[in-house]
Amino acid sequence: MNHRIGIIDIGSNSIRLVIYEVLHSGEHRVLHEKKYAARLSQKVSPDGIITKENIDTIIPVLLSYQDICSEYGVLHIRAAATAAIRNATNSEEITGWIRAATGLTVELISGEDEGRLGFLGVRESIPLHDGYIIDIGGGSTEITLFLNREYRASLSIPYGAVNSHARYGAADYWRSETVQGFKHSILAALKDADWLHAHPNLPLVGLGGTVRALAKMVQKRQAYSLPLMHGYWMDKDDIQSFYDTLPYIPYDQRKKTPGLSKDRTDLIIPGVILLQTIFELLRSTHYVVSGAGLRDGLFYEPLHRQFPQFMNQDVLSKSVQNVLAYDSFTPQEDLDYIYSLMKKLHNTLAGQGQTQDQRLIYAVSMLHRIGERVHHHRASSHSLYWLMNKGMWGLNHRETVISALIIDYHKNRTPKQIEDHPDILALGDVEKIHQVGSLLKLARALHSGGKAILSVDMKKTDDSLHLQLNCSREPSVELFELSEAKKDVEKAWKLSLKWSLSLSSTF
Repeated sequence: MNHRIGIIDIGSNSIRLVIYEVLHSGEHRVLHEKKYAARLSQKVSPDGIITKENIDTIIPVLLSYQDICSEYGVLHIRAAATAAIRNATNSEEITGWIRAATGLTVELISGEDEGRLGFLGVRESIPLHDGYIIDIGGGSTEITLFLNREYRASLSIPYGAVNSHARYGAADYWRSETVQGFKHSILAALKDADWLHAHPNLPLVGLGGTVRALAKMVQKRQAYSLPLMHGYWMDKDDIQSFYDTLPYIPYDQRKKTPGLSKDRTDLIIPGVILLQTIFELLRSTHYVVSGAGLRDGLFYEPLHRQFPQFMNQDVLSKSVQNVLAYDSFTPQEDLDYIYSLMKKLHNTLAGQGQTQDQRLIYAVSMLHRIGERVHHHRASSHSLYWLMNKGMWGLNHRETVISALIIDYHKNRTPKQIEDHPDILALGDVEKIHQVGSLLKLARALHSGGKAILSVDMKKTDDSLHLQLNCSREPSVELFELSEAKKDVEKAWKLSLKWSLSLSSTF
């Protein structure tokens, strides 16, 4: 039995809806997303009040979101508000107006809780053990520290992209003294938080529209070869160049910046100043872009209580199980058998260990047939496209490309595909793709005819790999496909592949 949950995030810049579906074991997926640019931070009066007239402008948006939830069969909606409403002097009155007009009970999320919930979203989607998180919203910025994948501390400062633009920004461009004044205000707001200085040399995980906008601009400038944002790494210099130039470019020229959307042309300046100032303060090593954050944390928080066994797994395992629950026609026992064969083959040929290779073997074993949901013809190519364009939480971009090329491995065609990603693949990855790709082909051959082969014993010498196939009947289909895989394995591993059969007398 599955159920559906709606999350409404009433932010300072935008109001977002996400609808999730959850299966009985905890597997889940996003069904629908909506965004409305409300810019509530601009509607706060000098005395800190948001008037009923201004709140009335967002009521139709919330009613529309409720209608969408009803159409999707959502049983529970969790609505939350962040800086613009929580910091308003009449925040309780505002939530009362919303409840009277829509029936929604809106949670006022504190700055610290906003950081903690953002951390939950990051922990569920990125396998980092230690780091800082920055979430630049419309009316505030949250900074969070996590160590050993555990939440440690969080704070919120009243500077976001929208309210900072209203306070410091100009219609056309910023002056140098304005940039420095804003930077000084940011540092002053953070001066008493000693824990911000205690853990240098950690990555800074970025949430929110500012980070995504800058990442799009960096990817555009680099002609990045993978159409994915979540998990993208950026160096300090990638952002420094925009920090040094964007504030001083007139609006009409700035909006032509490749990769910069029109609705971010004004907000990108306070955003990049906040981002780079805090990066330098933390003495971080690099940026990591997260597509998951507060909304995901609002969803995951109760899920951890409801499905602890599922949610306490590592990021990659949960992500794979989510995909298989919705997008796979293949029996789980078949995938598990391919996985066990690939592990055994790899350990025999390459030795134990090599953690990254084990992660790749797990991913490709489980995901190599998801393309069959599109069509069984050229299923491996569909699987490659799916992985390259959707990504997989728990795999970084390099692992994603390697996994996709392994899944669609062809000894003659794959080298041409490898040439499409020189900006992502590293030295030695070509050999890895050939080796693991040939093992996937071999494992599939050994399991291609059902259960004719009961087990496989393996022995490696200096120049050969011998497979002892213990069979219940003549494995005609398997032997045909083994002959097809033989040349790939021999070329990739530089040895000869041999096999012999033994038929079980009990069958």
